[in-house]
Amino acid sequence: MLHCPTCGKHYTPDVQFCPADQTPLQADATIAGEAPRDPLIGKTLNEKYRIEERLGIGGMGTVYRARHVLIDRPVAIKVLNQRFVEDDAARTRFEREAKAAGRLQHVNAVSVTDFGETSEGYVYIVMELLEGRTLREIVAKEAPLEIARAVSIMLQTAAAVGAAHEAGVIHRDLKPANIFVTQRSDVPAVVKVLDFGIAKLAAETLDDEEPKNLTQVGVMIGTPRYMSPEQCSGLPLTPAADVYSLGVIFYEMLTGSVPFSGSSPLAIALKHSTDLPRPPREIVMSIPEDLEWLVLRALEKRPEDRPANAAEFRSELFAIAERLGLEHAAITEVPDIEALRGVGVESPSGRLVIDINKLRESHAFNSGASEVTVVSSKPRLTQTNEKPVPARQTFARVDVPVRRRSVSRVLLLTAAIIAALFLGGYLALRLRGPAPVPVVVTPSPSPTATASATPSATPTPSPTPTANPSPSPSPEKKKGKLGSFVNKVKRILKKPF
Repeated sequence: MLHCPTCGKHYTPDVQFCPADQTPLQADATIAGEAPRDPLIGKTLNEKYRIEERLGIGGMGTVYRARHVLIDRPVAIKVLNQRFVEDDAARTRFEREAKAAGRLQHVNAVSVTDFGETSEGYVYIVMELLEGRTLREIVAKEAPLEIARAVSIMLQTAAAVGAAHEAGVIHRDLKPANIFVTQRSDVPAVVKVLDFGIAKLAAETLDDEEPKNLTQVGVMIGTPRYMSPEQCSGLPLTPAADVYSLGVIFYEMLTGSVPFSGSSPLAIALKHSTDLPRPPREIVMSIPEDLEWLVLRALEKRPEDRPANAAEFRSELFAIAERLGLEHAAITEVPDIEALRGVGVESPSGRLVIDINKLRESHAFNSGASEVTVVSSKPRLTQTNEKPVPARQTFARVDVPVRRRSVSRVLLLTAAIIAALFLGGYLALRLRGPAPVPVVVTPSPSPTATASATPSATPTPSPTPTANPSPSPSPEKKKGKLGSFVNKVKRILKKPF
């Protein structure tokens, strides 16, 4: 069995290169025991850099962790493999990588600090030491990535590649294995673009006498899964070739798979040249339509149909991120706690709830922006085959004072409404008048015969029955109850709110 020293995957003996990262495969150990020790570990190169451990093996060189003995600073050193030392083209390409990376002074491009050759024939490049993971490791374990995370990584990657294009450098080998994501606890993740080993410099900036001899016409150089159609065909390249590679990487981050794959590099190259990619939203429905449109635009077959360079691609991506509310993905600095408290509210449980709109306004104010970009509702068409892009207008920033309604005014209005209801009820009772009083006639008790001492000739007439009304509530008592109720209402209305 063969295994890839970069990703660790195993393959059958008929496969010579890793399909994922094109690294030459190595045979598995058949005898149990310790692996042979690297002869460079423990050595000091040119009395300046002491090799401490091996970090990884690539197609052209091996990367080590080392330490600058004079200033006691950790660095990364890439040493050209010994089998390429006698190869003039490989040595020239290695020097070209140092030149290409040395030209870039960008926060998202790995910085090269030294280049040299020892008396024993070791050719090396000294770079900054990075801590984190490659995008290949992240995608392999966590893809598809969250939209905001993928946008953040792509914005930073495109910024570095855009700086390379401005310096006259075409990378030609952009892939997740050459994108490194640093991870620190105090700052957001920062992306670093690595490995300019096959980068193509502008002809007028080369110091070589015959720069065209390094790349033969019709030779396919790069990683097939991430190569543009013109690169697969061996045609002259422009910065749009790197834009195509960025589109493939973005596609893989959003969906978890590359747009084209095959059993051989030639089969993949043919698909890049002839087949149309599957729309990303058919794989992951949550991908915004604007992002899908940009990815498919970067994967156009003709270079003139793509963004001209990485800077233009990044500009379009940032505009989409603004419309989606993801423009904070481009921020590489963490706001301090005081800035967050100024735009947030602390909940009863002790959590700080951030108002994203206030955070955007605060960021725009602190950055010194004097204008606010507003997206109008009328879209404008750029070309007949392009998606409508909303027209943008700029307006001067103004401060509009917001007057809050007084709480007492609201309470007074509520009290007036209650008083009006009570008064209406009182008037309705008065207009209705007193209720009729029922009259009950009760017969008087029958007379009782009493013995008289002197008999009378004529009987005494019986008394005439009189009507005695039953007791009823007096109007004075009813009026007193209603008056006490009105007095209570008056006392309530006189109380301050």
